Parts: sequence; C-alpha cells; structure tokens
Amino acid sequence: MKKQPSIMIWLIAACLSAGLLPDLVMTICAVQLGEPLSGGLSLAIGFVSVCISLLCFMRSVYLRLGSKPDDTDKKADKVSYIAGAFPCLLLYLIVLYGSRRILPILAAGYVAKRGLFIGITCFLVAALLLLSGMVFFCWMNGCRKFPLEHPVRYFFFRIYLGIPMAVLLWAAVFAMPMGQVFIQRVWEEPNMLIRHLTLMAGALVMAGLLHGAMTLSEKMMEGAETTLPSGKTFSGKRYLPQLCTLFLSLLLFFSHNLAWITKNEAAILNEQMKDSLIEYSFYLTAYDIGGAAGIAKEAVERMDSTLLDAENAKEAAGNEAEQDESAIRKAEKKEKALQKVCARYDIFRTDGQALALFEQFKKYGGADESLTEEALTLSEEYPDSLWVQYTAAVIASSLTYDDATHYDRTAKAILRCEELYEKEKKPTEEEKLSFGKNMAQMLFQVYHDEEAAELLEDLAGADLYDDADICELLAQCYDRSGRLDEAYELASEYCEKKADSPYLMYCAALSALKMEKTKECLQYTSRLASYTADCEGEELENCDTWLFGMLEFLTLNDNSHYTGFQYDVYEKLTEEENAIINENLFFRNYLDAVYLAYHLEDKEETEEGFGKMEAVLSENPKLASAWYLCGVIASNSETAEDRDQAAEFYLRAGELNDSIPAVWYAIAQEYDRLGEYEKGIEACKKAMALLPEQDHGTDWYGINYHCSRLLESLQDAVK
Repeated sequence: MKKQPSIMIWLIAACLSAGLLPDLVMTICAVQLGEPLSGGLSLAIGFVSVCISLLCFMRSVYLRLGSKPDDTDKKADKVSYIAGAFPCLLLYLIVLYGSRRILPILAAGYVAKRGLFIGITCFLVAALLLLSGMVFFCWMNGCRKFPLEHPVRYFFFRIYLGIPMAVLLWAAVFAMPMGQVFIQRVWEEPNMLIRHLTLMAGALVMAGLLHGAMTLSEKMMEGAETTLPSGKTFSGKRYLPQLCTLFLSLLLFFSHNLAWITKNEAAILNEQMKDSLIEYSFYLTAYDIGGAAGIAKEAVERMDSTLLDAENAKEAAGNEAEQDESAIRKAEKKEKALQKVCARYDIFRTDGQALALFEQFKKYGGADESLTEEALTLSEEYPDSLWVQYTAAVIASSLTYDDATHYDRTAKAILRCEELYEKEKKPTEEEKLSFGKNMAQMLFQVYHDEEAAELLEDLAGADLYDDADICELLAQCYDRSGRLDEAYELASEYCEKKADSPYLMYCAALSALKMEKTKECLQYTSRLASYTADCEGEELENCDTWLFGMLEFLTLNDNSHYTGFQYDVYEKLTEEENAIINENLFFRNYLDAVYLAYHLEDKEETEEGFGKMEAVLSENPKLASAWYLCGVIASNSETAEDRDQAAEFYLRAGELNDSIPAVWYAIAQEYDRLGEYEKGIEACKKAMALLPEQDHGTDWYGINYHCSRLLESLQDAVK
C-alpha cells in the first residue's frame, strides 16, 4: 500500500474540484459582475469541474488497482483489500458529501434538514450493510466454506458490496439541494417515484457490475487468466473496453446529477451573496417552483399556460362524460387528477407572481405606489402564503412618505409573515431571533411602533440587555411612541450595565432632552462626543451623524410641525450644566460652533466659529458633519471670500461620507449660486435618493421636499 498517500491526494483533488470549485468560481464571478451567471455558463463551469473531478478520481482508482496485495497472507489481504476500487469511491462520496455542504453552510447558514436527515439515514444503512457483509464473508472465508479466491464468488461478493456503495451515492444526492426538490415532488407525483426508483435500481446494478468488473481488472493487472465455471479461460485484456464502459457509466450517472445540482444551485449562491440570510431561505423556496435567477415572470406565464390546458382538459372530460357510463367514470378520475394539478400550480403561480414583484423591486432599487398596491393586494388574496406575505412586507415597508395610507395593510402583512414563518419553518431560536428582528424593523419603518416593541420584547424575553440590536430598535420604538421614560431607562441601563453603545447613548440623551432632563442629556451627549472623537472606520460615520443631530437639537429652536423637538436649550444653560460641557473640550467647541453657524451676526463670530471648528477637526479630521458645518459657517458669512470656500468644505464632507442628504443638498445650493446647474441637478438627485419621499418621520427638516423644489428650479434654468 505504498501508493496510498498519492491515492488520498488525488481523491481530495477530485472532491474539491467537484464540490467547491464550481461554487467558488460562480460566486466570485457573480460578485464581480454584480449579477447571477447565465444558466449555460453555470452549467459549463459545472461540467468542467465534473470532468476535472472524474480525471482525478480515475487516477486514484488506477493507483488503487495498481497496488498489489501482499502474497504472504492472501486470505487476510483479500478481505482487507475489499473490492478493489471500493475504498476510493467510498472516500470520494464521503468527502464530496462534506465539501458540497461547506460553502452553502458558511455563506448562508442554510441546511436542507429533510435532505440531510435522509442522507444520514442512508449512510447508517450503508454502514450496516457494509459491516454485515464484511463479517459474513470474513467468517465464511475463515471456515473455507466459501473461499473468496474463486473469481465467480468473488464477483458476487463485489456485487453485494456495490449495494452500500450505491446507497452512499444516493445519500450524497439526497443531502444536496436537489434532495429537497425530489422529496417534495415524489409524494405529489407517484409516477416520478417509480421513475426514480427504477433509476436507483439501475444504479445498484451498475454498482454491482462495476465491482464485479474490478475483479477481472485486478486479474488483468496481474497478467493472469480467469477461469469460468464452464472451464473456459480468457484474458482480462479482451474486456478492457467493457470495463471502461461500465466504469464510465456509473461515473457519468453521478456526474449528471452533480452537473444538474451545480447549475441549479448557482443562482441560489449568487443571490445569497447579495441578500440577507432570511432572503436567501426564501429564494430557495421560490427557486423550487422555477422562479429564481430572474425567470419568475416567465415561470408565471408557463404556469398560466399549464392551468389553461388543465381547465380545457377538464372541460373535455365533462363532454366525454355525456356519452356513456364508462366515459363518466373515466372523466371523474381525470377531473380529480386535474383538480390536484390545478391546485398545485395555483400555489406555484402565486409564489411566482410574488417573486416577479420582488424582482421588479430589486431591479429598480425600490418601490412605488403601484408596485406596493399590487404586492399588498396579492398578500390579502393569499394570506396563507409565506413567500407572498414576505414579499409584500419588504416592498411595502420600503415606501414611506407623509400621510401614506398603506401602513396599516403593510403591518398586517408583516404580522402574518411572522406568524407563518414560525408555523411553517419551525425555526431554531437563532433563526427566530434573526427573522423577528427583521420583521420588527419593518414594523418600525411603517410607524407601527407598539407592534414592533411588543415583538421585540417577546424575542428578548428576560435577557433584554444581551442583544444590542434589540435594545437599539426597542429604544427607538419607545421614543417615537411617546414612552420616553422607558426609552431613557432602557438606553441608560444598557450603557451602564453592558457597554457604551453610541446609538443608545444618543437615545438616552434625546429621551432625556424631551423630558427636560437637561443635565442627564448633556452627560450622555458628552459621552457620545468622547466616543466619536476616538472613533474611526464605518462606526465613525454613524457616531458622527448621531452626535451632530444631538448638537443641533441642543442649539436650534425649530418650530416646524414635523420636527417634534421645539427646544431652546443652549441659550438657557445653567452654570452647573455649562460645567458638564466644559469638562469635555471637544464637546464644548463642537456645541458652540453649531450654535454660531446658525446665528452668525458679524465677522468676529464667523472667525470664532472657524476657530472652534479648527479645534474640533484637530481631534478627528474625518468628521464629515464637521466639514459640513464649516461649509454652513462659510455660506452664512458676510464676506464673499468665505462664501466661495463653502463648496470646497461641502465637497470634502461628501468625500468622507457620501450618505448625508444635507451635504448634497448644500452642494446643490452652492452649484446653483455659482451657475453650474448641471452639477447642481446631479447633487439634488443624490440627496433625494438617500431619503424617502417627503417623509418627515425620518427626514425632520424636509430636505427631500426642499431638494425637489430646487431640482425643478435647476432644470428650468438648464432649458
């Protein structure tokens, strides 16, 4: 067995090329291209991978057969040798089974539970068959009542060992995504079960023949002749073509399944790289009806055509029934069968319609009133379809604007979706938590804060402070629904008991401000300022936004109907409150600069504002909001020289963080002032793309509204 390490290397190469190579190639290509690969290209990648795998596997089998047994103990070595190539194929299937599961599990955490269960069961059965066969034949060989040296008996011994090999083959197939589709279809269509059982029986026969052929191939390798029961002898070299045919038949049978799986799984893997875990699981469900990878609309059309054919056939059956009694019985049976077909395709068609809507939503990057109405109507028509409810929830919750009328219907779809998910999917605690937070976020988006809070409280249970995401969203729900005491208590308790969460510090400060607890508000704002000054990376963008928002709340007295924060705190600060601010120089300078930026009266105040901002930026020069504030000071300055610098400051802010709507609105205003209308139009569009249409719930200052008016003015100027 000196060649065993080489055999192992070739087997591992075969498994990896068939198991991980196609997934990795297609996933990387999809990420780079930004869209799923075509079915033909996916199939080509799968075919090439399978070919590479087969070549590696055939090399391992060649090495295995080339390893001759030790002549010192033929009987013991014959038993341990176990059917020539069988260990190679066994290891190939086991490692391939594992490798085909690695990438999907790592990428999406999805496990095909039913298929996996059947796969494990098949492995246990195969192991039992293999063990019993080895014990039986070893015992018989030890008693010399059934010597394995006889080629014909050895041939049948290999056929027996071929059975667990074939079971292992199908275990690998069942455990892959195709297993789920197969199981679902088999119970609905008995004819399909018969076809697959026939195919499996053929695989069993081929497996047995392969092992029998391996007996002859060993003799051929040794250059010996084989004696048949009739007394005739022949050389194995004569049967080399037949051996190759049998060998390739089984491998091509397996490669056909592997190529089919690779092609179909490609679209799912492409989508999962772009979407969340929850969306991936729904894509898999939708794919089972032939709707993923951008073909949902075509799938619905095909289903409609099938339904029409079924209805026509039903009508024809009714006409036949009018002729004689035998035709009546025949028509009744046909009608029952057609009713089942219609019911099944109606379900598939519904899911296909939902997926088609979801594709439109993804394609255009959002929803409009027409798409939202269509999705909600479909969800109300089919309240028991999980995929339909989820689609309606995602689409409708993304469309928010002042005085919208679809929020209540959207909330009902979200709650139905949450209930159906728990009922149908039987999720684990982790899956339930992830999905529940997703649903709660959607409820919050459509201003159903009480329902969102109730759902989050149920998810958290007694361990409320163990999940920062739940605490942050729950604090928002409490704050917006007017439960300010609870919002402050939750945010402050988390910061004291667990860790400094920048968003919860912001929530605690804002809730305290609304309850006129100015001292507590300043304390948490100061902590947030210190945290932001030392922050960097992606977290800095969020901290910067929250801190700047709090500073505006403390310094502005906005009397708008929508803002909801009619405060005038800065000018009424007591000595004790100023002392809290003075303990943090970064906080002091930033707060003073915000106040000065919106209350400039002379050149001295402008210079003071720039001086304060210079001190702030010396602490952290990557604060986009600070550069934006420099632009505000320059824009409001009395000197033309300062005003000409405003655009430069705004553009610097946009470079640091291009997701602040106020920055792009300010840039558009500067371009309008400078007469560069085309650039102003582009800046307006960027600002409006970052905000919902005139939704003061998330756009306090109505930037989208004002930006749309500026856009109209700029477009008129270009004409």
